[in-house]
Amino acid sequence: MASIQVAMRCRPFVGPGDLGVQLTQNGDGPSSGEVVVLNSNYTNTRYGFAYAWWSAHNAKKYCEKDKEIAADMKFITQDLAYEDCGLKIKNDLLGGSAVVMFAYGLSGSGKTFTVFGPDAAGSPDSWFMHSDPHPMWGILPRLAYAIFKEKTPDWKITMKYFQNVVDTVRDLTSSAAQEQSYKAGMRKDADGFMDIEWCGKVPIDSWDDLRKLFLQCNARKAISPTQFNHQSTRGHCVMTLEVEKPSADNPDLKQRGRLYVCDLAGTEPAGDIFYANYKQITNDDGSVEHQLIGPHDNQGKTKELQDQGKKINLSLTEMAQFFMKMAEAYKKGKLQPGATIPGCNSYFLCKYLKDTMVNAKTYLFCAIRPEVKFHPYTYATLGFANNASVIKLQPKKATSAGSPMERKLMAELDEMRGLVDQLKAQLAVAQAAAAADGG
Repeated sequence: MASIQVAMRCRPFVGPGDLGVQLTQNGDGPSSGEVVVLNSNYTNTRYGFAYAWWSAHNAKKYCEKDKEIAADMKFITQDLAYEDCGLKIKNDLLGGSAVVMFAYGLSGSGKTFTVFGPDAAGSPDSWFMHSDPHPMWGILPRLAYAIFKEKTPDWKITMKYFQNVVDTVRDLTSSAAQEQSYKAGMRKDADGFMDIEWCGKVPIDSWDDLRKLFLQCNARKAISPTQFNHQSTRGHCVMTLEVEKPSADNPDLKQRGRLYVCDLAGTEPAGDIFYANYKQITNDDGSVEHQLIGPHDNQGKTKELQDQGKKINLSLTEMAQFFMKMAEAYKKGKLQPGATIPGCNSYFLCKYLKDTMVNAKTYLFCAIRPEVKFHPYTYATLGFANNASVIKLQPKKATSAGSPMERKLMAELDEMRGLVDQLKAQLAVAQAAAAADGG
């Protein structure tokens, strides 16, 4: 039975500090990754997830306590993160499945880095500035590059990309960055997945087309510098990538895979935020760091961010409550896979995502910081992810790219595949029993 697959990743240190977490990966399974909270007074200190990735490359330089633990953890690169689950996502998408990837964590904790890689519109290091594979690419660029390499003329690939800013949705593919109320045009499509109907759907013919479109879209995002991130996205960003192609089993039929990439706004409390000043530092190895100087002199900028942050907090809190209530219902046996609880739809995030994620193959990419001083945020992220990991899914395919007859045939084909798998499993059990009796 499918559950939400959680990947917990720890970013590099931002400066000297004591080690606050230990991440280890033991194989590939539902709880093969383990996160242990160190140097804390919390009651719960151990959490099991599908993936636990340690990526603090500068621990030797900045870690002040438990240096041996930091040195013993396996370092997870962007390449390894893609190999762990990115390849699965790519294969599911090309197999006609609906897949949801969403990134959760404190601003600047690295959630966007895992999914996209560097993505600042004005930075030469951003993933969309590279036409060929780059070590810093996140999961989305890597799978998209591979898909366009496989693409044939009879494939059709389209993209939507928008940002939820407080009570509005901004179409990032629109040259005017068109905005409407977040409730406008939010409808379920023929496959039962949520859509924002008025947002543009852009056809993409090549990898270079995708790169250029993202460069334009990211320049239209609402961003601001906070003490947590020098380029903090002030809202939830959602991209959908659809791949329509002939079915491998029957070329006369079409199948449509759909990938939702949801990069959520930072989880820090609104009252903690201030509009920040930074200075850029270039290290000896050529890497660039943005060093926090302090709050901006204009307190009006901070108040504006905090007011905006309150709405962000409310939407994230509603999502956290949704996961908590769903987890409780599953543990009590009151909820079937693929079903959701009523309510929890007062804000954009839950209203848009809750029904879609339980009917897709869903991956939650959480990001935490290594320092003890960030423990309150780390613990909140671990709790959110722990509830999410309990939720049972009922994935279905968005294979309705053709006529009603094609819908029916594709559904029958999926049903037959399931029956074949069931018969194979029964045969294996019978053969094992026969061998045991014969022995």
